[in-house]
Amino acid sequence: MTNPDARSPDEGTIERRQNDRRRLSCRSLYGALFILRRRHSRRKDDLSNKYVDLYDPWLLIAGVLIFLLSCLDAFLTLILLSHGAVEMNALMDWLIKKDIRTFATAKIVLTGLAVFVMVIHFNFNLYKILPVRYLLYTLMSLYALLIAHEISLLGELPL
Repeated sequence: MTNPDARSPDEGTIERRQNDRRRLSCRSLYGALFILRRRHSRRKDDLSNKYVDLYDPWLLIAGVLIFLLSCLDAFLTLILLSHGAVEMNALMDWLIKKDIRTFATAKIVLTGLAVFVMVIHFNFNLYKILPVRYLLYTLMSLYALLIAHEISLLGELPL
């Protein structure tokens, strides 16, 4: 089916749909990396559930801290397990019993993926009521408390 109102190419119009005129250059790469347009949502009504191009620096700090605290948690867990402690997480307990490398890899990968997903969805609301940003900062605080608890358990161990 053709549109009877559409102009034909012989009426002086230029057909541009066939060739993509955009070119990849260093300037376009620079613009994509450093001149980000969306730091906030464009409309005041769209304050949540919107992706942006540039995030708050505190978000990077929180994400890196969660990841590092998770790695420290894995290390301290292995030390405590070698002194007779018991892993409470059934999945991690199974992974530790299977292989310590598998445990460490799974813990790092799962934590990294979870942090990555939360960072991408930083401006979203979970179940339309709980902002993901609060969840991320709460997780960071809970990991810090967990590390403090594990260090206190290490302090109770006999020399």
